[in-house]
Amino acid sequence: MQIGNTMASMLNRDRLDPEPLHVTRYETLRTELGRLKMRQAIAVMAPAVATALLASQTTNGGGARLVAALGSLIILPVILHRVWRLTFPAYRTWSDRSLIIRAEIAGLQERITAVFDKYRERQKGERFKQAYDLMGRSVRDLEEALSIGMFRERHEVFVTAFMRRGLAVRVTASIGSPFRCSAADNPARWKKHVERLGCDEIRQYHNHPDHNGSTRPSPTDVQTSGSLKLLLGPHGAKLRSLIICWNRLHEWKVVEYDESGRHSFNYEFDAAV
Repeated sequence: MQIGNTMASMLNRDRLDPEPLHVTRYETLRTELGRLKMRQAIAVMAPAVATALLASQTTNGGGARLVAALGSLIILPVILHRVWRLTFPAYRTWSDRSLIIRAEIAGLQERITAVFDKYRERQKGERFKQAYDLMGRSVRDLEEALSIGMFRERHEVFVTAFMRRGLAVRVTASIGSPFRCSAADNPARWKKHVERLGCDEIRQYHNHPDHNGSTRPSPTDVQTSGSLKLLLGPHGAKLRSLIICWNRLHEWKVVEYDESGRHSFNYEFDAAV
């Protein structure tokens, strides 16, 4: 009965824990699943470990002790899982909820795969901006194409999108090393492009290879943002410096930063939406 009360208390604490900020449905599910798995593991492994220790001390012969201990650690958790499901409602709730979460995460993975499959792979020697057809895209469509293309490259990619009324009217892209990239053209000429095309925004993107759902600008990123604003002169306020990163499901997030190092989430793609 005490084990059952302890399980119920742990389950109630789960419901009270606040969700972290800037998370997608997948990230919320993954956090919840991690907690449930931990509680299930404790519920079955603690008795199994205690039994293994007892068996190793009471069984005669070194070989027999090892067999008894290993048997307790391998077989007993499977038995306890079934027993706890039948005996304790809280444990059964954890187990059932874990199965539901895994099924939902599998569905989200299928959606992400479908989004990636919309875009063909870049061919060797093909220009990045042509492979992903970046010209003329709206901001969200542009970021979707960039996120998939950058993820596939496994290198940092630097993309500058000159925007007019929400559409990309000029795009440049360059592929760098796994940890560094730079503009494909001369930023000193950006001011003229802005004036010639009547742009109201310049969106400068690059990617960080983080797969934890979060990132922050490096000192070099911050310095580059300041330098680009100076080169743009009176159009400096139109510059948006952005980083793309991913979580383990490959959902992407866009982090915006400025020349002072301040940064915040600008957008996150949620496969559940």
